[in-house]
Amino acid sequence: MSDIKFRSNIHLRLIQPEDHAKHFALMQRIYPPAFAYLWPDAGAWYVERTHGKEAFLADLALADAPYYHVYLKDELIGIFRLKLHAENPDFGGEAALKLDRVYLDDAVRGQGVGSVLLDYAKAETLRLNKRLLWLERMSTNEATIGFYRKHGFVDGGQFRLPFERMYSRFRGMFRMAWQAGVEE
Repeated sequence: MSDIKFRSNIHLRLIQPEDHAKHFALMQRIYPPAFAYLWPDAGAWYVERTHGKEAFLADLALADAPYYHVYLKDELIGIFRLKLHAENPDFGGEAALKLDRVYLDDAVRGQGVGSVLLDYAKAETLRLNKRLLWLERMSTNEATIGFYRKHGFVDGGQFRLPFERMYSRFRGMFRMAWQAGVEE
């Protein structure tokens, strides 16, 4: 399974090791517009740490964490990764799936891509007989918070990122969760 098509204009393609150059270029293009304010270097260190070749290959080696490039009208516009077996610290012992990475180009905001990806993640949660879909998000990104709440996610625990290179006031993180069978 390498491609997952949602509509004629949105699909996921399973990332391969030889995709690193285009993956890294994508993240250098789409991460800073959304998150440069968090970092003195506009996020360059974080992009290298998280999407550099070594980290990229380690991510691809995780058997239970499918990692995809997101395409809209055959244009690469983002990344999407699920961790199929990732317990949420707020719901100990609950079978859970983690929405580990979703980054989309700001240019596609409002075109329904994020909603399609969340619907897919929820469907995978149910298909795998999980009770919980969860994620971690920045405490300062109100638009993202509202988006997830609109899709039935509720607030959970909080923590701080350990990245000393990040401005201290922006290190706050929250977990959010969607529970299967709970009305939205």
